[in-house]
Amino acid sequence: MGMEIDLQGKVALVTGSGQGIGRGIAGVLGACGATVVVSDVNAETTEATARELGAALALPLDVTDRDAFNAAIDRIAAELGALDILVNNAGVYREYGGPVETITPEMWRTLWAVNVDGVFHGCQAAARVMRAAGNGGRIVNIASTQAVSPGVGVTYDASKAAVLQLTRTLALELGPHGITANAVAPGATWVNPGEPPPIDASAPIPRSGHPLGDAVASRIARIPAGRWARPEEIGNAVAFLCSPLADYVNGVYLNVDGGWLAE
Repeated sequence: MGMEIDLQGKVALVTGSGQGIGRGIAGVLGACGATVVVSDVNAETTEATARELGAALALPLDVTDRDAFNAAIDRIAAELGALDILVNNAGVYREYGGPVETITPEMWRTLWAVNVDGVFHGCQAAARVMRAAGNGGRIVNIASTQAVSPGVGVTYDASKAAVLQLTRTLALELGPHGITANAVAPGATWVNPGEPPPIDASAPIPRSGHPLGDAVASRIARIPAGRWARPEEIGNAVAFLCSPLADYVNGVYLNVDGGWLAE
């Protein structure tokens, strides 16, 4: 007998869900029946995505602001009656990476403020609300394959490794309260809808001069699936971890990378 993921009656907040992977996650959770709150640092993007997905609430949010995160979660609990699921997806990389000797203290602090502090703020606020409600809950933190197989850059890779250990420690602390904490690690994911990926299994792999760089090209070339992931495929993994099917899954690091780390 088949089983479907049913999140009816669950309230879910997805940070960084105005676009990209976060949008894909929010869409899948909504399709599974969850009441979804779309949240992003860009207010216009947040509102537009919430309308397009039929989300229950649009909440512009800077995850580096601890007080704002607490206020957002309190508002969700007050207006929607609960917070059952938190997906900490918001993250940055591009302008804060590069060779180690070129990274300024400001670049380091900015990236960690979003990728690590932002995740911590969310976990702390959600744990407070979920424990008080006494109905358990789900926390899913979006890490990266770079947490265990570095190569993109010291700022980003180190931040995602921190997210992984933060998640595992929370699983031990919150598990007795019926709250699970798990991490999903996307591999290469194409987030520009309507545009074909510049590197796929049907095209030659550029070894130099490509905008994505040699490092990314070599990673795509070794993915057994032969293609980039789609945001909704990351969302499918998140939905599983948020569902009753994963009641006994806690503290895991789930790679969604097309088999890249299997090599």
